[in-house]
This record gives sequence, structure tokens and C-alpha cells, in this order.
Amino acid sequence: MDRAMTAEKPSSRIAPARRGDFRFFTELQTRWSDNDMFGHLNNVTYYRFFEAVVVDFFLREMRVDLFKGDTVPFAAESTCRFRKALSWPQAVEGAFRVEHMGTSSVRYGLALFAKGEEEAAADGHWVHVFVDRETQRPVPIPDEVRATFARFAGVER
Repeated sequence: MDRAMTAEKPSSRIAPARRGDFRFFTELQTRWSDNDMFGHLNNVTYYRFFEAVVVDFFLREMRVDLFKGDTVPFAAESTCRFRKALSWPQAVEGAFRVEHMGTSSVRYGLALFAKGEEEAAADGHWVHVFVDRETQRPVPIPDEVRATFARFAGVER
């Protein structure tokens, strides 16, 4: 087997995220149409919820308007580990933390919890690269944004 393929820990061996690993939470409501034919949320819904958590974080916590500014975040990577099935009409709590900041990129840790549960039903990460709106080339994360991210830094998994 290729050595590069065995370097990362298999996702089945990564412990599920726990509620105490996060400082930012947002409530998400499942919809009847989110369920698939097996009676649980369709896989794409988990990614839609991850996106909603990131957008809610930006809307509630950022003092800089990244939606109209010269610097914008582009999604570069995302993962999701499915731990436990979620289903409509369950209420879901999304969680966010900053796991790593580079010069122009940041990796968020994300998790979805059934309301009141301590262990995540799904967890993963999302990487944003900050780019110049016109050139679409990477630029340093703005200082104000970096300061906000620092307040939500968590432990790398």
C-alpha cells in the first residue's frame, strides 16, 4: 500500500466531536423534505447545515462585511464524518470553531448535534481561502477577521 495513503488516521478512528470542544452554536431546524427514503437526513443536508453554521458565524460574529468587501472567503475543502442519523422533525445544533489559521486560509471544525446531546451526530471541517475579489488570488486574512477567528480557536482534532 502507498505510504501516503496510510499517513492519516482513518476517520473511523477519530473520536466524535463533543459539545465542550466548541464556543459558537446555532440552532438548525430539519424539514420534512430533508429526509431521504431511509427516514433520516439525506447526506447533502449535513453539508447544507455545515454551510449554514459558517454563514451564521460570519453574520453574527464578524465586524467586517466579507460579502461586499475587497477580500472574500472561497471554500477550498470540506469533509463530513457521519456518526449518528439525524431525522426530521429533530432540532439540530450546529457548532463552529477555528482549528487552524495560516496566512490566507483557515480551517473550521464543524459539528452537528441532536439537541441536548453531548456527542456529535456528524463532524468535519471546512477550509476557506481568502482571496482578492477582483484578481481571485489568495491574500492575507484581514487583521479584523483574524482577531475574530482567534476568539473561537479550538483544539485540533
